Amino acid sequence: MGRMNRIYILPTGFGLTFISGALIMILVGASYQNNLVNMLAFFMMSLIFIAMVQTHNNLKDISLEQMIAEGGFADGEYLVTCVLRNTSDEARFNLETRLRKRKPKAQYENVHPLLPKSSLKLRTTYSAPRRGRYVLNDVHVSAVFPLGLFRAWILLSGETPVFVYPKPEGTHLISRALGNEEQATGSHAVRGGDDFYGHRRYETGDSAGHIDWRARAKGRPLLVKEFNQGVPAPRVLDWYQLKGLDTEARLSQLALWVNEAAAAREVFALRLPGQSIAPSQGPAHAQRCLEALAVFQDGGERAV
Repeated sequence: MGRMNRIYILPTGFGLTFISGALIMILVGASYQNNLVNMLAFFMMSLIFIAMVQTHNNLKDISLEQMIAEGGFADGEYLVTCVLRNTSDEARFNLETRLRKRKPKAQYENVHPLLPKSSLKLRTTYSAPRRGRYVLNDVHVSAVFPLGLFRAWILLSGETPVFVYPKPEGTHLISRALGNEEQATGSHAVRGGDDFYGHRRYETGDSAGHIDWRARAKGRPLLVKEFNQGVPAPRVLDWYQLKGLDTEARLSQLALWVNEAAAAREVFALRLPGQSIAPSQGPAHAQRCLEALAVFQDGGERAV
């Protein structure tokens, strides 16, 4: 913890060149006793010291308010959002974030200043390793403001989990069949096509057998009975339907099925050895299923 929240600073490549030029100007001015050269040399040195102080101060009073990781698929990428808090009365500029010892694939929204007494979300994406549940530790915040001569950075302590889901791929089709017990008692069981739904006005070509003659006898216009055709049974994404495939191939196929069912806004269930997720729908349900696939027979957490 001693090294956390401590600001470090080093010259950039441009800064080293600028410092070298200033030193050369000092030597030239001293050798030729040229006052104009000396003035330029000391002006350059003053810029160096001012830039060093300002770059260091640009990272003062910054803390990590929150770190959020959104899962991704293996061989793809996942998104990490860091919420920085500025407790000072001055704005902070050109901030960049990344996970410690991890090179981001892309950075977003890092051009906005962090205003006084406010927060700022900085987003970065990273290459996703193999499937599993990982723990992300510590955030590296850096800046080269104002002149680009120095880069200052600070390590902020934080921890958040991220799920890497199996790569969605496969050729098998989704089955809609439920187990017998679920078909009989499940909340999503299929209803028959003989449930009365309502009336609509008779139109030429409608079957006479569907006309409500009782309503007609009471003086009402010709009405046609409509019946509820029921709702389709939930799709069941079943591990045991994928015989002949190894573990990773089955998980990849199930991940593909989850994506397809979620995109179609269908009700679906997931069945794994030792675990079943009840039928439901929506992004939260899909995420829960993908997380179950990510950690299936997993040996535990991994640190990144």
